[in-house]
Amino acid sequence: MTEKQINKWLRRQFSPIGWGLVGYYVLMNVVVTAAMTVDMLGQSMNAILAGDFGMELDMDALMSNGWGYIVATIAGLLILHAWKGPDFFRQEILAKERTMQPGVFFGLLALCLGSQMANSLWISLLETVLNVFDISALGILESVSGSTESFSMFLYASILAPIAEELLFRGYILRSLRPYGKRFAILGSAVLFGLFHGNLLQTPYALLVGLVLGYVAVEYSVVWAAALHLFNNLVVADLLSRLTAPLPEMAASVISLAVIGAGAIASVVILIRNRQAIRDYRSSEWIDRRCVKWFFLNSGIIALMILMFGNMLLMLNV
Repeated sequence: MTEKQINKWLRRQFSPIGWGLVGYYVLMNVVVTAAMTVDMLGQSMNAILAGDFGMELDMDALMSNGWGYIVATIAGLLILHAWKGPDFFRQEILAKERTMQPGVFFGLLALCLGSQMANSLWISLLETVLNVFDISALGILESVSGSTESFSMFLYASILAPIAEELLFRGYILRSLRPYGKRFAILGSAVLFGLFHGNLLQTPYALLVGLVLGYVAVEYSVVWAAALHLFNNLVVADLLSRLTAPLPEMAASVISLAVIGAGAIASVVILIRNRQAIRDYRSSEWIDRRCVKWFFLNSGIIALMILMFGNMLLMLNV
């Protein structure tokens, strides 16, 4: 093949990934909007039947309804499964490499916690910069945090989303990129994972965590990546906040900071102690620059970037 033919072939290989994520994003928004519309109609009908014509919509109830997200996520994964086929799921996505050791698992969990500390610093920096332009990131933080008070949103945000995101990004996407090299697959899937979050607060954090989870999926299995992601969302994010909710705000903040801070310190120690191994891993495999170039310069990924960067700008008005 000539260089021109190779470049064209690479664009054709990577473009469906971007268009697939665009389709997944559109599907998610359409189904969630439909679910909220049904919910609004239900509230309005109940008000009419009760004779309360001046009742305002319960926006908290609308925002905490997770059934639309659940339906859209399951539908998206079923479409992907039908597209790639059951053999790809069994042989590629569920492929097992090395055996996970307890010490390694908790070390990787510490790296995830350390990423949260880095994200907290990023949010503080972003807020400082935005305040110069009379913009605040606090509205973005509130809108992306979501509410897990309802059972449906708890089921989605704390349980289904971590599993689904691992199947999507560390499963279908990473394994589709794996033939071009492990390091390229980890990097590419992490970039798309961060980008897909579509807001300035979560994207850097998701990218960092995506690198860790990508490494786990490549070197161990997507099952262990899902276990880490599930532990982070269910235990660290949801359970910790529920346990500290009855406490004074200051006490709750101190406990959360202590947990994340301990993880951050442990992650720094782990990175320092394993710095040579990390260097060796980085240099163990060459990444073809043509893959990197055409991974970003194809119609699907460009469309996804335009969509997500546009969403980031819109979120600044939240």
